[in-house]
Amino acid sequence: MKVTGLWKKTFWLGLAFTAVAILTVFKLSPSFAYSSSSSIMPLTHPTAATTMIAQSSAGDSLYKSLGYYNGIAKVIDDTLGYVLDDPSIGKYFIGLSTNSKQRLRQLLVDQFCQAAGGPCLYTGRTMKLSHRGIGGGLTNSEFDAFSQDIAKALDKNNVDSGSKDQVLAFVNTLRGAIVEK
Repeated sequence: MKVTGLWKKTFWLGLAFTAVAILTVFKLSPSFAYSSSSSIMPLTHPTAATTMIAQSSAGDSLYKSLGYYNGIAKVIDDTLGYVLDDPSIGKYFIGLSTNSKQRLRQLLVDQFCQAAGGPCLYTGRTMKLSHRGIGGGLTNSEFDAFSQDIAKALDKNNVDSGSKDQVLAFVNTLRGAIVEK
């Protein structure tokens, strides 16, 4: 009996030690959203992947004017349809499984929802990290194609011009982190 109890204690102690060692060595953040060999990037870091889009002049949030979560999700769904069919950037998504496409969609919804002032939290990697090296480096024309696909989706969903301008301005703030060539 005493040997069994000793094995249980040894097992749990070993498991706890392993978890602490992994977190210490790899310095993983609790959300696994960003890991680094130097330090953990806090959510409020100025170079975080998503920044807040400005409030409209009437005081209403962009989140509200985009139709809340469901409106943003609809815009992202349409955007992904355009992006996947776009000859200049669709090539980067060939071979993605259905699950990978669903994950990409959710990350985009969360990113745009958070940026628009909604209650969502983007937990993906930084734009620089997630786009580094794609196709040898993304170009300004490929970024412009993505931006145009978002603009088409915003038009399709009858988003007013002021809100559309705010969304496209947010997208443009990501250019420096995404474009490599």
